[in-house]
Amino acid sequence: MIRGALVAALAAVCLSGVAHATEIFKDYAPSKAIWNVTMVKVVPAKIDDYLGGLKRSWSPGCDISKKMGVIEDCGIYVSETTAGGPFNVMLVQKFVSSEMMEPNEARYNKFMAEFRAGLAKDKQDELVEGYQEFRTFHGELNFRRVEWK
Repeated sequence: MIRGALVAALAAVCLSGVAHATEIFKDYAPSKAIWNVTMVKVVPAKIDDYLGGLKRSWSPGCDISKKMGVIEDCGIYVSETTAGGPFNVMLVQKFVSSEMMEPNEARYNKFMAEFRAGLAKDKQDELVEGYQEFRTFHGELNFRRVEWK
């Protein structure tokens, strides 16, 4: 008797969940902005070296992209448990829209001209020298925020 009541109650809960399912564009909409997240595994003893290189290369690139209106924000996140998990550093860029992620020759050339002007060629090569020994890309994902209606 109790078992039958328990099964009936469980079935009622499961079925009510289906009846109240959310629907895209009715209950929520995906944001226009896209967060691009690159996950990197860095040897824990080399994180400071990696961050130093990012400060001189990736961060200025973010600043240029913000100035050009391609991205709204960017940031570097480091895990507090640097030795655990499949990755320990995230590079995050918030793109204004998917349009800004599309290939665009003029935008690319403008970005590269400004980036190269701020960093000598020998310094560009020097920044990434040795990265392959202590850095491994784990993956890259694009996210859109759920905006409830």
